[in-house]
Amino acid sequence: MQEIQKIAEDMEKARYDLQFKYIVGILEAKIKIINEQLSEKSGREVIRTVLSRMKEPESIHAKLERKGYDRDFATAQEKLNDLMGVRIICLFLDDVYKVANMLKKQSDIKVIKMKDYIERSKKNGYMSLHLIVEVPIGISEQPEVKRVEIQIRTVAMDFWSVLDYQLIYKKDVSGAEEVSKELKGYSEEIAALDRKMLKLRNKIEKM
Repeated sequence: MQEIQKIAEDMEKARYDLQFKYIVGILEAKIKIINEQLSEKSGREVIRTVLSRMKEPESIHAKLERKGYDRDFATAQEKLNDLMGVRIICLFLDDVYKVANMLKKQSDIKVIKMKDYIERSKKNGYMSLHLIVEVPIGISEQPEVKRVEIQIRTVAMDFWSVLDYQLIYKKDVSGAEEVSKELKGYSEEIAALDRKMLKLRNKIEKM
């Protein structure tokens, strides 16, 4: 489609991939330090994995269309918060909030929004803590900031999310309503398991 091709060309012209690498490098360095500090304090591993991704032109176009916005890259940069994304996967439920609190304390990044889909999951059962942050970028003549969506979740939540994406997300599946209902039930089981594992860890730490 011509509009998708134009988005791709504008992204290349803006050297968005370089901006993405620059910002992800900054965030990954900060997350590494946060992990070291929290792990040293708790005497155990806190962050299991850190992943990053830049939204593809096809996904950008689809989201703009879904939200009723003009389908171009300039509008995407203005209206969408998740063109750049970082996912932090923790071992335990309380670690998610500890990492989020540490990120909020960083003086050179600004948290502009937080959505807690753990306390209140999405209708389909999706759980994660989302932070929208602004990160200053210094590789262009004019100083600017870029927004990044940081998702923080447990291993169990990530397991569910990956399977949900593979099985049904954005797919025209026959009987999708029944499958979605079953997946939501598994999400509730995972939430219960996370709480049980946290309780068990606390019990072991007190022994």
